[in-house]
Amino acid sequence: MKEKRWRLKPAPPPGFAPSLGFNPFQAQLLYNRGIKHRAEAERFFACDAFSLPDPSLLPDVDRALERLNRALSSHETVAVFGDFDTDGVTGTALLTQSLRQLGGQVIPYIPHRVREGHGLSGEAVHLLAEKGVKLLVTVDTGTTSVEEIDLASSLGIDTIITDHHALPPTLPSALAIVNTKRPDSRYPFADLAGVGLAFKLTQALFDQLGKEWPRDLLELVALGTVADLAPLKGENRYLVREGLKVINSTRRKGLQEIIRLAGLRPGKITTEGISYGLAPRLNAAGRLDHAITSLHLLTTEDPEEASRLAQELEEHNRQRQRLTEEAFSLALDYVASQQSLEPLLIVGDKGFSPGIVGLIASKLVDRYYRPAIALSLEEEVLRGSARSIPEFNIVAALGQCRELFVRFGGHPQAAGFTMKPGNLDELRSRLKQIAITSLNVEELIPTIDIDAQVSLGTLDRDNLRFIETLEPFGQENPAPVFLTRNARVAEARLFGNDSKHLKMKLRQERATWEAVAFGQGSPGDLPGPFIDVVYSLGIDSWGTEERLRINVLDFRPAGRGI
Repeated sequence: MKEKRWRLKPAPPPGFAPSLGFNPFQAQLLYNRGIKHRAEAERFFACDAFSLPDPSLLPDVDRALERLNRALSSHETVAVFGDFDTDGVTGTALLTQSLRQLGGQVIPYIPHRVREGHGLSGEAVHLLAEKGVKLLVTVDTGTTSVEEIDLASSLGIDTIITDHHALPPTLPSALAIVNTKRPDSRYPFADLAGVGLAFKLTQALFDQLGKEWPRDLLELVALGTVADLAPLKGENRYLVREGLKVINSTRRKGLQEIIRLAGLRPGKITTEGISYGLAPRLNAAGRLDHAITSLHLLTTEDPEEASRLAQELEEHNRQRQRLTEEAFSLALDYVASQQSLEPLLIVGDKGFSPGIVGLIASKLVDRYYRPAIALSLEEEVLRGSARSIPEFNIVAALGQCRELFVRFGGHPQAAGFTMKPGNLDELRSRLKQIAITSLNVEELIPTIDIDAQVSLGTLDRDNLRFIETLEPFGQENPAPVFLTRNARVAEARLFGNDSKHLKMKLRQERATWEAVAFGQGSPGDLPGPFIDVVYSLGIDSWGTEERLRINVLDFRPAGRGI
């Protein structure tokens, strides 16, 4: 792996800090988040209910509401069909709960990852028709399901699509397509997650009926939005911030149980706790078995059932971790066996479970800083998951090969597809050529963007409190990253399995900080005496005690330049 590139973000123009009314350190952090004027700063910090745009601005929302109201008043059976990731599951739980509270007869449906794959299937449509469904509402899927929605229509089922994925050349003939990516959308925020769109439809429905929507829906929105890596700006920032408040005092029995099993402390749960504690457990069932388990966990009111389902997810998560490590080892062996490192990595094996190929691809991207595709090889169909780097739009690349797929879709840095095995060689060849044309391999160096160069003493109480006001952190509002030069390594020791991790005590003038560098330990080669270090801030928990620490992202001997 090449050495990381350190890139300092540009300084604001002269006079910027006084114009905002903040000190230079704080003004730099705001400038880095795209805030250029005092009014923008006021809106950012207000982050209040005025951050919720009017849902009536959503495309097709009037048609969707009319049909939902008709279904409720006629006691029709409504199916809510969601994807099997956390975004889809939380959105399905949200709509199911909301419609039932309004007296609706609702059948939630989550497809099986292996047997059915992503999106609507003819099998699912037929099954729902047999159950008497007259209205189908999708969550986080449906925009590309042209044939399946035509089939639903032929069976007497109307369809409302709520989806946030990019639009295909041909849209389905659904009754309503509620998608902010539509060119005719008047909605001012285009980056809602799938669960966010499900919430907006619910908000519009409750508003129309003159009812107050349940506030606990926000915890589902926060879970799905953070798990789906949606940008935490604008409306998403408000939804996640308020959702975290609900999560930290949640009354959902299932959520209480997985919070306990994840070792998180109620009242102290952040977006990091969702990303590394809750979302992996909610995703685990869909990766290895059936995501309906996670849906039931989020909707049950029975404490005993909640405990049982949470334990089931915990076991799935442990199995997922084991299978991923074993599969990643095979993937590394495959990459090492090649004569040279390709600009785009494609690995596959019959032993790769379809539920973990995305994790394998992500780990390959982290290791080699290349776009990567991992494949589950089966006799009749290949299931692939792709992850990428900012320099390469993977879903656009797949779009240039669309005729090779049974189906595909996703985002610029994460996508998935299914295809016939006979098309794999052609796919390899074409994607390799696209990558060679698009990427300058010699310049593919992972880059750490740095908010500011500071001394350790700059991180005083006032500035630390200011950093807290920037939360919640996530995509497009990341935790601030700092560079400190010439920090003295007062202590250093290795820890963890195989001594992979490094713990240090760093000093500079009167300031002393504990620092942890995960995965950066090197037996027999401790750092010192002075280093330049790039880091974010984290919390070290020990029992009931908490204290701030430095999370080291990278370090070098002092004086080596940026």
